[in-house]
Amino acid sequence: MRIIWSKKANYTFYTIQNYLEYFWSPLIAQKFIKDVLHILNLLESNTMLGKYNSNLKCREILISKHITLYYQTEKDHLELISFYNNRQKPINIIDL
Repeated sequence: MRIIWSKKANYTFYTIQNYLEYFWSPLIAQKFIKDVLHILNLLESNTMLGKYNSNLKCREILISKHITLYYQTEKDHLELISFYNNRQKPINIIDL
């Protein structure tokens, strides 16, 4: 299955990565990248792995206890919508 990154997913991914490098350590940022790649590998073989969020009308899966990935499944591809830091205010449909 083909994976498509939205502009927002790309932006939030690099924002989180840069935040982790600057405020935590490069090792933590590398672990985040490794965890994202692992989850994307799993989603390629099973797109229904994440739970469906009926309020947001998309699927979500935890990357780590602090980061959630929101995505949509289509017939021929999987679209990454956004990475979200769970320590922020609760997400709503407008934020996606």
